[in-house]
Amino acid sequence: MLLALDVGNTSVTAGAFERGRLVARWEYPSSPKLSLKDWVKRFSQGARKNRVTVDAAVFGSVVPPLDFKIRKAIKGAFGVSPIQVSSQSPLGLRFNVKNYGEVGADRVLNALAAKEIHGLPAVVIDFGTATTFDCVSADSVYLGGAILAGPNMTAWALKEKTAKLPLVQVKKPKRALGKDTIECIQAGLYFGYLGMIERILDLSLKEMKTLKAKTHLIATGGLSHLFKKDLPSGTIFAPNLTLEGLRIAWEKLR
Repeated sequence: MLLALDVGNTSVTAGAFERGRLVARWEYPSSPKLSLKDWVKRFSQGARKNRVTVDAAVFGSVVPPLDFKIRKAIKGAFGVSPIQVSSQSPLGLRFNVKNYGEVGADRVLNALAAKEIHGLPAVVIDFGTATTFDCVSADSVYLGGAILAGPNMTAWALKEKTAKLPLVQVKKPKRALGKDTIECIQAGLYFGYLGMIERILDLSLKEMKTLKAKTHLIATGGLSHLFKKDLPSGTIFAPNLTLEGLRIAWEKLR
């Protein structure tokens, strides 16, 4: 059984694969301040709770202060040395960016899973702490993309940087014309994000020199379900795309 860990800014998402099939998924809050002993305990308890016996492990991280603890904690909890995936791992992708070493592991894994599972060309939109666009050409070239603050981060910034605006739950409102402060913020967050998504997607496809009809549009990340009904027709919803990328990476690197 393979343990895959997607180490993000908000949470560490764990997935257990048995013979290539995802059989369990759970999360831990990201916390660089936790001790190595705490992480060992977390991993051990998570595996027991989900009835997982770990034979191998792989992880990708966008939180460098956690990398050492994650690596050591996996070894301490399960007695296996994990493979860490990054943009410099030999995964069969080429990069047309200024510095491919700066590309986050999650973005590389999403591109890899898009290629191997759904086909190319592809645009992946990952609705996480940040919302990212990752564009991959038909010949497996990672072309770059866009990064913007995620909806929850924007909601928090409105609350923190203003005197009177409250922190609101991000959800689809009934209308664009909000009738009170909370409705106004929710309308701005939801419909504003749809507008940004549509604009960035249109420009990305033009610069990729491909047509929407010929491009796989894939949505993933914890908030993708919020926008599911309003994303372009034919969008593929793949909530476990990054975990699947980790599984594929492990198969290529082991």
